[in-house]
Amino acid sequence: MARILMKTVLVYGTATLMAAEMPVVFETKTRVVAKGRDPMVAVRASGALSLMKVHKGDLWVHTSFDGGDSFEPPVRVNDIAGEVSTHGESSPQMQVRSRGEFYCLWQTRRGDGDVSALRLARSAGWGESFGKAIDVDASGKSASQSFFTMNVSPSGLVYAAWLDGRERGKGRPGTSALYLARSVNRGASFEPPVRVTLDVCPCCRPSIAFGSNQTVYISWRGVLDNQVRDIFVATSGDGGQTWSPGTRVAEDNWSLNGCPHSGAAMAVLKNRLFVSWHTVREKQPKLYLAYTDDGGQTFSRRHELSGAVIDPNHPFLQRTGETISLVFQGRDGKDKSGWGPIGVYHREVNAQAGLSPLTRLGQVAGSASYPTFAFEEPGRFYAAWTEPINDEHSIVLSRGRKVTTNGQ
Repeated sequence: MARILMKTVLVYGTATLMAAEMPVVFETKTRVVAKGRDPMVAVRASGALSLMKVHKGDLWVHTSFDGGDSFEPPVRVNDIAGEVSTHGESSPQMQVRSRGEFYCLWQTRRGDGDVSALRLARSAGWGESFGKAIDVDASGKSASQSFFTMNVSPSGLVYAAWLDGRERGKGRPGTSALYLARSVNRGASFEPPVRVTLDVCPCCRPSIAFGSNQTVYISWRGVLDNQVRDIFVATSGDGGQTWSPGTRVAEDNWSLNGCPHSGAAMAVLKNRLFVSWHTVREKQPKLYLAYTDDGGQTFSRRHELSGAVIDPNHPFLQRTGETISLVFQGRDGKDKSGWGPIGVYHREVNAQAGLSPLTRLGQVAGSASYPTFAFEEPGRFYAAWTEPINDEHSIVLSRGRKVTTNGQ
């Protein structure tokens, strides 16, 4: 029977713990489901589960027709063998839409030195086969395109954003520019990219979210004076063609002579945009949450998300019905004096920024990295991440269900 989650009083700097009427209850044991790394997952209304992964330089999609009990042999996405580059914040992305459309985006290296490009392939048949890949930016003007993201709007427009090397250091030394391109023909081609901003931390992935009408949001980690690296959000009211100046989400004032390799995550719930990010305040690494009700002009105070988890990082945020769910990686402070293996944690956020208690999904045998998840009504939840097991990368899966407080 599911445990009823109790309300607590508001604590300064932390949102009220919400009484979750339908908490997510996870399997008691996680398991390895495939060889490979950097997974993304999607689930259909039928219950079929799709798993994208990188393995030996190629991008693959597995399908499970039994909710993750077993997986069919994978289908290769990229049409040029061995071209897929992946590392941390610059790993491939996947979006799946109800029409059976799969969009997969990855980075490929070209020539010598720091030359790379983003390529996209799509499937109109539930991921059973993919068409010829295209370059997102066909101009050939950029020396490098990396640390990228992708999302598909409710109207079916495909957006890709990345950190671009064509204007590296044009603002502050050592920074990149943030560019965005969109496809209005469901990934057949992309319009010429537009520059969103300069002075971007060069190795933190951006994030894209959508508001009402043609509102598009984009986040990045900006670089300010004295190497301060804080999170910013800009807004477009015309579908991504023009952008507002960036708004600083919180004055963390994290001064760092280097790059943290940690971008923000965003999700919209009831016209409120939520942002989650990693930073260091008072010499303590934490995950925080803030929201905006005025289209990104101002943000709420920060709410702490990570609790007693040590070294929390890489939040993944997504709407899950009437709440938003978050997964992230971190260490149990009580395990081996804080040096136990990195596990995966989950919690929910309601529209008032109330938080459910943290749930630890755990790990199999190694330390987990870059967790992601997918959700489908009436309450199926699938989280996946990478672990090094027996000297090779493995994909680990944990399944959960939203249940009522009477256990049904």
